[in-house]
Amino acid sequence: MIKIDDFVFGKTSNGKVVKNYVLKSSDIEVVLSEYGANINSIKVPAVDGEKIDIVLGYDDLAKYERQEEYIGATVGRCCNRIKDGKFGLNSKEYFLSRNDGYNHLHGGKVGFDKRVWSSEIVDSGVKFSYYSPNMEEGYPGNLDVSVIYTISDKGLKINYVAKSDEDTICALTNHSYFNLSGFDSGDVLEQEVQILADYYTENDENSIPTGRLISVSDTPMDFRQLKSIGRNINENYYQLNFAKGFDQNWCINSYDGTIKKAATAFSKKTGITLEVYTDMAGVQFYTGNFLDGAENGKLNSPIKNRSAFCLECQNYPDAINHKNFPQPILKSGEIYNKHIEYRFS
Repeated sequence: MIKIDDFVFGKTSNGKVVKNYVLKSSDIEVVLSEYGANINSIKVPAVDGEKIDIVLGYDDLAKYERQEEYIGATVGRCCNRIKDGKFGLNSKEYFLSRNDGYNHLHGGKVGFDKRVWSSEIVDSGVKFSYYSPNMEEGYPGNLDVSVIYTISDKGLKINYVAKSDEDTICALTNHSYFNLSGFDSGDVLEQEVQILADYYTENDENSIPTGRLISVSDTPMDFRQLKSIGRNINENYYQLNFAKGFDQNWCINSYDGTIKKAATAFSKKTGITLEVYTDMAGVQFYTGNFLDGAENGKLNSPIKNRSAFCLECQNYPDAINHKNFPQPILKSGEIYNKHIEYRFS
């Protein structure tokens, strides 16, 4: 039995009313927001039966407006980085807003994470919708986009659907920060992660892919077997040095556009296991290396470096500028239809 309630979360700085939704199954409780089509909370039972909130978030809307860490947000129109904020499509060059040095990150200065989405209750969940006009943040085409969250006893499913009236690029993801011992439990270095990937996309010092796929074998990037996040995070390895920890895209094995298991995470403290499934090509594993300076989160809990991790299912970063990567091009009139599923046990 799924129960869905809603409440007014607050008003934005320009006076827009924002509604939140509470979705409950027998085991799981999720709070979603119209602001950024955001996941504010996920509560799942620990081994002792107590329900634990396992994602970072805020208790008030103003902090979501001010944040720069994309906590819980839907990010787009194109997630991750685009080098120099530009790309070519159909013999034309497009210039995007630059919000990460010279680069474009997670949709730009006012991306989908900073928009108030419309919403409606659907079977077992909530549908958020947004209209992104032509050239918003520099992207061509009028884009109609929806994010449909549905809950079950096993977990939370996310379905992204979009359609444009011009050829454009589109690559969406969710940017939840997980701490499976509880959002206020400190760092995640003892928690374990497995990523089902033999290769990762090499980054330069600005977190832009070089175009090379590098084998994880005999490197700290090898998460093919479950291991603690802290085991290799401080090794003297150039990719870790660039990012001050893990913040790379792993290439999911045997990608073919169907839904596959991408990653697993586990906390010995709570016994909570997270499994991540997707039909996207990659997953960005980010260990919160730059969270210092974020405002305090729920219940005034500090948010610090490495206090949570992300598993952002995605297309490869900067793919539009690397023809050997799966391409994020959405043709006019075609339907973008991608999925992420978080399963808990």
